[in-house]
Amino acid sequence: MVSHHTRLRRRRPPTPAPHSLVTVCLLVLRASRTGAFTSPYGSVRTAPRPRRPRLARDAAPASSDGELRPGKLVEFVSGGSSSPRATLGAVVEPDGKKNWRVVTSAGRSASVRPRDVRHVVPGSGGVTDGSGVAAHEDAAARALADDAASGGADVAAVWEMLLEDAAEGDAEATDLRTLAELLLGDASSQSCYGARAMLTEGAESACFRPSAKIENAFEARPAEVVAALRAKAVAEAEIEAKWQTLRERIATAGTGLVLEDEDEEVRGAFRALERLGCLADLGPEEATAAAKDGGAEVASAQAFLQRLGRKRTAEAARAVLVETGTWHAHQNLDVVRLRVPTDFPPALEAAAAALASSPPPDADADARRDLTHLPAFAIDEATTREIDDALAVEVLPDGRVRLWVHIADPTRFIAPGSDLDDEARRRGTSLYLPTGTVPMFPMALAAGPLCLRPGEVACALSVGVVIDDQGGIDADDPPLITPSLVRTTRLTYRQVDMLIDPFSFQDLHGTEEDGDTEIDHVEDKQQLLECLRRLQWASDKRLQWRKDGGSLESMSSFELPDMSVKAWPSSAEPDGWAVSIQARERGTASRIVTELMLLANEACAAFAADRDIPAPYRSQKLFPISDDELGAAPAGPCRTWEAIRSTSPSVVSALPAPHDGLGLDVYVQATSPVRRYADLALHRQLKAHLRGDGALPFSAGSGEGGDDIV
Repeated sequence: MVSHHTRLRRRRPPTPAPHSLVTVCLLVLRASRTGAFTSPYGSVRTAPRPRRPRLARDAAPASSDGELRPGKLVEFVSGGSSSPRATLGAVVEPDGKKNWRVVTSAGRSASVRPRDVRHVVPGSGGVTDGSGVAAHEDAAARALADDAASGGADVAAVWEMLLEDAAEGDAEATDLRTLAELLLGDASSQSCYGARAMLTEGAESACFRPSAKIENAFEARPAEVVAALRAKAVAEAEIEAKWQTLRERIATAGTGLVLEDEDEEVRGAFRALERLGCLADLGPEEATAAAKDGGAEVASAQAFLQRLGRKRTAEAARAVLVETGTWHAHQNLDVVRLRVPTDFPPALEAAAAALASSPPPDADADARRDLTHLPAFAIDEATTREIDDALAVEVLPDGRVRLWVHIADPTRFIAPGSDLDDEARRRGTSLYLPTGTVPMFPMALAAGPLCLRPGEVACALSVGVVIDDQGGIDADDPPLITPSLVRTTRLTYRQVDMLIDPFSFQDLHGTEEDGDTEIDHVEDKQQLLECLRRLQWASDKRLQWRKDGGSLESMSSFELPDMSVKAWPSSAEPDGWAVSIQARERGTASRIVTELMLLANEACAAFAADRDIPAPYRSQKLFPISDDELGAAPAGPCRTWEAIRSTSPSVVSALPAPHDGLGLDVYVQATSPVRRYADLALHRQLKAHLRGDGALPFSAGSGEGGDDIV
């Protein structure tokens, strides 16, 4: 329980000061047995005293002091079971049959049960208001201050004397009045309360313990026990000093607390704080359940907060992390809560750098088809760094067009079971957050040799498809899937839309920006425009093909806008962060990329299904919806949402099945192997088949062991 007394804990050696009046009195008391003592001023002879200090066995009956009645001062427990504390008050009058009405120094009245009274101040009586209570509290505070200033020397001296008495067979307990006389010079109620504070909370409180048998009496603890308690107190004081220093540093840290410079205990405490702080945005029930799941880490964080003098809540943990600069004010708590790794260990960064500078031998070198003669265009956002696909057009001798989708080939560099592969598999995918990208591979690789770097010859897995007049894959000209060498040119969605339909550009993208018309890096602009026109024709054919297959677009042609949310640090904003939210209609460039990626994925799925290659096939069913139900929804966003509501969750299986939402008979995802591990796994599967390896890397999941593709 927390006392209302002011606590002063400065330690000094327990030897009494040579000029202490109490010390002299104690020597006089000892002389009552010997008849002589040596004072700080020389040898003094004294006659034996007729009686020694009154001990508990000689004390007056406790009933007179311990009896509850108006005017008595009592220390009682208040604050409830959650935060109990000792409070001093004056008994005013009975309150019901058993309780007493008590007034505190602040003038507050409380109904106190007898069982909540833990101490009746000896000699008290006639105190009926808060001022009398305050006088006793002030006396206790002064006694503690003087005790702290002397390092508890007087208490230690009394203890030593009583320890000698106990060794000679004298009484083991001394009443509080006698102790008050020895320590403070009189046995008044104020001195009794002050002496009790010194004995229970002072610098040498280890010397005494309340008697379990006699009310308002204390026993001198054995020397070995006191030594152990003193050592414990010193250790606890050192720990408390350390925490106090940390509290002060946190209070004044701003963003200057560098955890890397702290010891492991502090770093571990802050890791635990993160486990609690990440629950700050959850609802009460969800946060309670998550805290239980957090177990020891959450409990450790709560204990840490308590030592810092903070509330034991998730919001308090978040506040400390923000105050110290460990988190920023808009920290993504979902990322922390889900334990999403946002950085790579130094060992993996080093492995990535080594791989980039010294690539391993290419297992598919002999099989790579050189397609560098075909202009290939990587169309993406201007901010994209992981360029993992590009488009090209090949005009065949008979005038037909083969559409090429070049996909980055990270399996050329990443060995199965390597540390980098294991980490990518653990992450599963790159994450694209408003504050930035959390890549699946270190950026030294993801934006380097693993991707299709513009202007450089890069390794790829290329899918070549000829489509028929309806937009389906030409049955007479099966898709080509081959390791390849390609050279790409970078274009943005805005640049492509400006080239294909400059008159609609402003409706799609708004005001023209720098770079929208800057395509000087393209050597043959006419060739580029012809290629884009063919890709546009192909994307229109493919969209109609999927509509004819019953895709979502067949129910509503309205396309919901793409949402773009970006956030970045900005000193110009009040909270230090700028936010951009944009809703963009999908233009021709976006449809080209979408339809060609769907085409490549369908071709890979058909290739795998025809050859019984286990693959992560994705399927989806549509719930039946009548024309009347669909027609009841207004054309536009409402009808599109009605169509979306008819979809079931997609399913991933090693067995091929239709994807009704896309209007395709079979479908996989293969076009983002730098960003999705499942795509990378499928690349390994396809390339192993193309090489004629005896065994494929992944099985269909028969339950007979091995590594399943799903």
